[in-house]
Amino acid sequence: MPTFHHANLGIPPDLAEAEADFLVGILGYRRLEPPKPAADFGARWFEADDGTQVHLSLDAAHAPAAMAHTALDVRGESAAIAERLTNAGIRYKTAEFDGNRIILCKDPAGNRWELRG
Repeated sequence: MPTFHHANLGIPPDLAEAEADFLVGILGYRRLEPPKPAADFGARWFEADDGTQVHLSLDAAHAPAAMAHTALDVRGESAAIAERLTNAGIRYKTAEFDGNRIILCKDPAGNRWELRG
């Protein structure tokens, strides 16, 4: 049975720090030092408490997908995340689905996120 390890998202190089701020400051990931071969081509890695990761790849031609998104279970932290999004000036929408509050937002690179919980 497969288990999830990481998602890799493309980002424009000039938004690398803004994207890191989003992952760490808004979503609560922590930075990891990628192995040297990955670091040499500009990879950025982030990890959640459960060990799952988000990797960022610098992509000068990045164009966010219209509908593809990354979905996270934020384990009851949606109110705190909504406050951090508001304080950071990041627009978002909320919805209810299957009894869960869902926050829909975009990161600084325009990648879509679904935050469930």
